[in-house]
Amino acid sequence: MKNTTTDLMDEIKEIKGLQSDYALAKLLAVRPQTINSYRTGRTQMSDEMALKATRVLGRRLAPVLAQLAVERAVDPEVKKAWQEVAKLLSRRSAK
Repeated sequence: MKNTTTDLMDEIKEIKGLQSDYALAKLLAVRPQTINSYRTGRTQMSDEMALKATRVLGRRLAPVLAQLAVERAVDPEVKKAWQEVAKLLSRRSAK
């Protein structure tokens, strides 16, 4: 199953040539425990952290925020609505 939080972290590590999650934590100015919580699925990336990640990657924030909302949603109807929003925003980003 795709996970936006871990995908973003892995992409940053690859682009920046980081060898560890510790180095990633330093780059994003968070504690290593925060990165570990993301990796283990205990928490999802906050909107503020998504902003930092998208800045590092040079990506648009809106599609990432929508995808994170999909992952956080518990109610199936809410999840489906966010999926539609994420698809629309992703298409706009691809243009």
